[in-house]
Amino acid sequence: MNPIKRTIRLLTLTATLLITLSAIHAGENLEPQTPNPPNGDAANLKPIPFEDQTPDGWLKARAELSFRRLQEPYFQWDNVSRVNFGPFPGDALGRTINGLTLLSQALNRPEPASLKEIMRRVPSLANPDGYLGPKLPESRANEDTMAGHNGYTYGLMEYALWTKDPETKESLRRMVANLFVPARAAIAGYRETSEAKVDWHLSGGDVGQLFTALDGMTRAYALVPSPEFKATIETAIERYRKLDLVGLSAQTHAMLSAATGILRWYEMHHRTEDLAFAEALYKQYRALAMTETFENYNWFNKPQWTEACGVVDSFILTVNLWRLTGRPDYLEDAHLILFNGLLPGQLHNGGFGVGPCVGHATGVCRTKMHSEVPFCCSMRGGEGIARAIQYSYFKDKDTVALPFYSNGTATLRFAEGTCKVRQETSYPHTGQVRLEVMETEVKKKKKWRFFVPSWAVKDSFEIRVNGKKIEPRLADSFAEIELTLVAGAVVEVAFQQKRGTRPAVQAELAKGATRYFDGPLLLGSATENADESLLPILDLMGPGGRSGEPYVYFPNGKLQPAVNADAARKAPNLADTAQVFRRDLPADQVSAELGKLFATLKQDRNLAICGFVWPSPQQVRQVVLQWPESGAMPKPEAIELRWSAAGEAHTAAQPGIIGNGRQWVYRLGKASEGATVDGFVLVAKSADGIPQALAVPSIEILGKP
Repeated sequence: MNPIKRTIRLLTLTATLLITLSAIHAGENLEPQTPNPPNGDAANLKPIPFEDQTPDGWLKARAELSFRRLQEPYFQWDNVSRVNFGPFPGDALGRTINGLTLLSQALNRPEPASLKEIMRRVPSLANPDGYLGPKLPESRANEDTMAGHNGYTYGLMEYALWTKDPETKESLRRMVANLFVPARAAIAGYRETSEAKVDWHLSGGDVGQLFTALDGMTRAYALVPSPEFKATIETAIERYRKLDLVGLSAQTHAMLSAATGILRWYEMHHRTEDLAFAEALYKQYRALAMTETFENYNWFNKPQWTEACGVVDSFILTVNLWRLTGRPDYLEDAHLILFNGLLPGQLHNGGFGVGPCVGHATGVCRTKMHSEVPFCCSMRGGEGIARAIQYSYFKDKDTVALPFYSNGTATLRFAEGTCKVRQETSYPHTGQVRLEVMETEVKKKKKWRFFVPSWAVKDSFEIRVNGKKIEPRLADSFAEIELTLVAGAVVEVAFQQKRGTRPAVQAELAKGATRYFDGPLLLGSATENADESLLPILDLMGPGGRSGEPYVYFPNGKLQPAVNADAARKAPNLADTAQVFRRDLPADQVSAELGKLFATLKQDRNLAICGFVWPSPQQVRQVVLQWPESGAMPKPEAIELRWSAAGEAHTAAQPGIIGNGRQWVYRLGKASEGATVDGFVLVAKSADGIPQALAVPSIEILGKP
């Protein structure tokens, strides 16, 4: 489930983001409203089947990386069958089944041996009632067990849907009948405060985690429906509607999973209040718990870390909100979540996990790699990538829509036959898309709809068929053309992408803050009243960029074009070539050259924290201090970075403070050139500025690339 207990030691973060919630009250936001009327063109669209798509390019590479990770020893039966089994029986196991099932389909691969082994042996874990773990009281009022079975439920459902295995379907039916259906009365009394309240075993601080199960339950209902199961699902929706999620600091992963389930229920049963509820939940999340990198706060009011599970939930939710309402702002959010939250969170080994939580209080972007959480996030990350592949093409009768652009081939099935197309694109880096008809049996005209995002430069969007420009019809942020395609025909879509500043996600809470984008890619952030330049920032989706590497934001930065940090990454670390002084270094080990530096800078050695000196002048652009997570740290205003250049002393401006406040970045000299440096020292302005138990920072000194 939520990686709180197991990752607190891996990721010690200071919660720097305290948000004011008085402007939005849960009760006011979640009352049923009249939903936006579903758009006819979008509402009938469905993603084409996995088997009709063959991905290529970066999306295929990401999927293969995840697929390999989920077959490594941690996810084999002997280990994963025991992971989380005590507190959350079936969660890790079900998520593994789900991730491997969906990635196998997305990559057109046969069922891996590890998945076959899991499915062969998993029935042995079930208790006599068909669910996992010890038998519960008649009420089934155990939040850990109920929430843990969410992953197990949708894992079995997706596997049964793919393989048509009757035994898996029967296992799913028994579990639903004996776990979820009997819990209806308890769900109605979840967190009830009256004297007649149900005696629930609750999941500690993970308020609302029970309702994660709405995702699994609504998926399962499609395969094993019953009137009793329907009543349980609708009882859960009604109880969830009454909770003050913000006031309770509810878990956002659970909220996003629940919203996805509620939206799925709307599509099944067309209750307009369910669509309104799902939209209201997402609106509340976006306003109060979405980070500036389009990830999630782990809980409302407590932005301590992000988790890939919630990010994947938000991606799936926004795509389907677009599909069922036709509103392009949902689809744009899906692009921003995919390229800035979901994909950058994938680690080098293919796994996913938790990372720093980025919000308006600090304005920062990501400052270090995520930490893998293999018992839940890595598998959900696999589903996120598989869904990104699945969402490449949507179709309805005689209409084909491309809401995303990605490399690969697709077979489109119409009443009179099939049409196979190959797509090549440089999106999201540029707005260039090429669609070639490889073979076709279709003789009639079809509608082709291409997404036109708001970051497309006005009047730059154009479509050419076999080199001839076609004037499309624009509607709902899509450019639509009708044509009969023959084998060999080429459709080219081109648009320029806006590059520049946009408001912060939580603009009302981050006054004066802005972000720098290239199309859908977040490159950096700054404030309007800054007096220094914006430093380079990593473009994680850029050529040469690697997932999981840090974003860097400097709060005192003017708005100017950001430089791709691919070059900055190649800058030499000059700390490796210098003579080094540390505060804890004995006096007799301080070299004469460092002594000369103290003299040049007129600096008391007793106030120095660390120093560096080179045998010849060096061109230095940045000095990055990383204070240890444990140990005393001075305040930035109590410290100076002083450097010597040709016998003259200089003092650096106050550093940019990033992450949880323990990483400081100093700029020396001009933004592009840096400064010529003989040596420098980091010093306290007075003896009071150095804590007694000071922890000396690690230092990286970046030269000119």
